[in-house]
Amino acid sequence: MKKLWFLTALTAVFIAVNSCEEDRSTDLPPGSNPNVQKYQRIVDQFMAAGAVGVNVAVISPEGTWTGSGGLADREKNIKMSTDNRLRIGSMTKMFAATTILKLQEEGLLNIKDKINQYLPHSITDRIANANEVTIEQCLNHRAGIHNYLPDIAPGVFDGSIVNYSAEQTLQLIYDKPADDPVGKGYYSNSNYLLLSLIIKKVTGKPSYQVINEKVITPLGLKNTTASTLLPDKLTRSYYAETISDPLTDVTHIDNNGIGGEGAIDGGMISTASDITLFVESLLTGKILSPTSMQQLQTFVDNDPARLEPDLKYNKQYGLGLMKLDTNQGVALGHDGHVFGFGGKSYYFPKQKVTVCILLNTWSPKVVALLNAKDTFNLLF
Repeated sequence: MKKLWFLTALTAVFIAVNSCEEDRSTDLPPGSNPNVQKYQRIVDQFMAAGAVGVNVAVISPEGTWTGSGGLADREKNIKMSTDNRLRIGSMTKMFAATTILKLQEEGLLNIKDKINQYLPHSITDRIANANEVTIEQCLNHRAGIHNYLPDIAPGVFDGSIVNYSAEQTLQLIYDKPADDPVGKGYYSNSNYLLLSLIIKKVTGKPSYQVINEKVITPLGLKNTTASTLLPDKLTRSYYAETISDPLTDVTHIDNNGIGGEGAIDGGMISTASDITLFVESLLTGKILSPTSMQQLQTFVDNDPARLEPDLKYNKQYGLGLMKLDTNQGVALGHDGHVFGFGGKSYYFPKQKVTVCILLNTWSPKVVALLNAKDTFNLLF
């Protein structure tokens, strides 16, 4: 789905990697996990598809495995390691939804409330649907609010927009028509920028700070960044529009386009290990109360006509949570794409297996493999 909400908007504006065995690494010694050869296939297949670099982590009943392949920086020939940080794109929405539900548990908000109970009319009067929708409808993308991506993309590419905050980005959709009627909306990143402002309103703190306090620090996610500051060991990112195009370094576009304060729709940075730990903790009930978990996993159907052909198995959306119908059964989690980064992290309840794949590459072959339903078969 992320490819749809991000790439569709951007490709309308802008239109030879070595993947050798010696560039791959695993954290566990050979033979220490009975599934090591299965999991290594994930790294190998993404490298064969042309990824510059990839990080993978798996938590299963047999233990934890992490692996990496390729390069974190192609120009400097720096190998990718499992502690390299990558942008996680819309996987950030899982952190945002978790934080909102934690604040509800503390009595600071109610997801059934309309958002204009928390936001000033100087904002909600300028955004179509905003005076009618609830926090919950923003969380599950049924607010119909206009997605800002088509409006921000030109400025990000020409350099006139750099590190816009949530407030600044939302101004780009002022007085523009809604994408859908209230209650029938589709995936819109603007929803989560509105939620960012609500978090700031009820806590008196920037939303990134609250995500750190409520989720990142308690879980000990030492390599996860919710901040406008770039961490050490952030990898470079690479992009190719077509199969025949060379991969171009687009790190500056990533850093300028999504580096602003409060970008909880897709601005976080992490490692595959940290994301896997977060998703496993969230979906096994270690973070939220049973009542919050029930709300988190209250799903609405996605319209198949609005999904790309290779993502038809993305059946439903909860609160910052995708529900997939895979060959291996239900998977819960989220995809994430930015300009030159891509990835996904999912928990398989039946098998009690969690996986995260992070890439510093966007190219047609790499994204096709990432989106492919059959890719999950490599876990089992």
